[in-house]
Amino acid sequence: MKKRLAAILLVFTLIFGVAPAQSIFAASNNIEDAAVYHTPKDDYKSGDCILTASKCMIRRALIMKGSKAWATVTNKTLRGSATVLGQLLNSFTFEADGLAFKIGCGYFSGNGDAARTKEIENLLKQHPEGIVVWGSNSSKNGTHGLLVTGVKSGVVYAADSLHNTGNLSKGIQKWSETSMKGVSKVTKYWYIKEVGLAKNAPQPANGQPIKPISASDGNYASTLSISNPSIPGTLKQGKGFSVKGIINSNYKITKVTVGVYDIAGKAVTSKTIKPKTWSYNLANIDSYIKFGTVPVGTFTYKITAWDEKDSAVLVNTAYTVTGTSKLKIKSYNAPKNLKKGSSYSIKGKITSNHKLTSVSVKVLDKDGNVKYQASANPNKKSYNVKKLDSKIKFGKLKKGTYHYVVEASDTIKSKTLVNKKFKVK
Repeated sequence: MKKRLAAILLVFTLIFGVAPAQSIFAASNNIEDAAVYHTPKDDYKSGDCILTASKCMIRRALIMKGSKAWATVTNKTLRGSATVLGQLLNSFTFEADGLAFKIGCGYFSGNGDAARTKEIENLLKQHPEGIVVWGSNSSKNGTHGLLVTGVKSGVVYAADSLHNTGNLSKGIQKWSETSMKGVSKVTKYWYIKEVGLAKNAPQPANGQPIKPISASDGNYASTLSISNPSIPGTLKQGKGFSVKGIINSNYKITKVTVGVYDIAGKAVTSKTIKPKTWSYNLANIDSYIKFGTVPVGTFTYKITAWDEKDSAVLVNTAYTVTGTSKLKIKSYNAPKNLKKGSSYSIKGKITSNHKLTSVSVKVLDKDGNVKYQASANPNKKSYNVKKLDSKIKFGKLKKGTYHYVVEASDTIKSKTLVNKKFKVK
C-alpha cells in the first residue's frame, strides 16, 4: 500500500511539481492578470529582459484581438524571429494564432521625467497593447528593458521581467516599484507597427479563423470592429458625453470618422482622423465631438472606420437631446377700450433660451375669426413685436368685442403669450 501511495504521489509531483509555470498560468485571458507577464525560469536567459517585454506586448495584442492563444508566445518561440546573438532586432515579424505582428523601434527625444512620461503617454494612445522601453536601470551603468502598459495621473505602469520570472509574479507595477531609474533614463522603445494575416493563415487556437475572401490569392477579409463603445441615449441640451471605444483591424486603420448628424444627414459636430495603426482608442477624439453644442431634437451618432482593405459603420444609433424652454414676453402692452377709427401701437419683447422659430400677432373677433394677423420667423433668441405693428390695423376695426393674441414658438415648445379682450366703441 505504501509503494502504491508513493507512486501516486510521484505522478502528482511530475504533473504539478515540475510542470512549467506556463501551463499553470495559461488558463487566464484577463489582460490585467499577472499570468500574462510571467516567464518560467527555464524560458529565461540572461539578457532576455527586452525579449520578455516584447513577448508580453504581443501577448497583450493577442488578448485585445480576442485570441485565447497568448500563452503560445514564449521567449523560446519568439527568440528566433526577434534576436540575433541575443540582441533584440530593431525590426522583426512574428506570427501567432494566424496573425503576423510587425515590430519596429524608435527613440525618445524629451528631457526630464515629465517630458518622457508625456511621450510615453502619447505613444500608448496609438499602441494600447503597450510599448517596450529600454534604458538605465538601478544597477551602476546597467541597462534594462520593461513593457510599459499605461500612464495614470502622471504615474507610469510597467511589467518588469525581473519581478515576473521563476517564482515571482507581480504583474503590472508602478514605475517606482520596478528595477528602473527615473523614466527619463529610457532612450529607446519598440512597438507593434502593423498586424496582418500570417503567411499561411493557420486556423487560430480559439477555433475562430479569419476567413479568406479567396484562399487562392491570399486576399483576406478585414476584421474592422469596435469594442466597448459608449452610446448616447437621451441627453440634456448643453451636457457633454464621452466618446469611448477601441477600434481594431487586421489591416492598418487609415481613417476614422465620429459624428453627430441631423435628420437630413448633415453633421452637427464631427471629426475625422487618420490613425495609420491597427488599433485606435476613440478617447483620443473625444474632445473634438461637442455634444454640448447639439440643439434639442433627434440625431444620429455614427462611427465609421476605414482600413487598407475595407470600411465599416461600427456605430449607427439615434439619440435624443431634450431641453426646457423659457419662452416669455416682457414690457408688452395690449388694448383695452378703443374709439372706432383710433390707432394703437403694440410693443413687447419675446425672449427664449432657444431660437424662436415663429412669432404671430393676431386680432380675433368675438367668434374667433382672424381680422388681422402678422407673423415672423426670427431664428434668434429674441424678437420685438413692434416690428409687426404696421400690419395690425386697429383703426379699421368696427365696433365690437375683440381679442388681441400674441403667440410664439421656439425649438422646444409653442406658447400663447398674450390673450387680452378689448372693445372698439
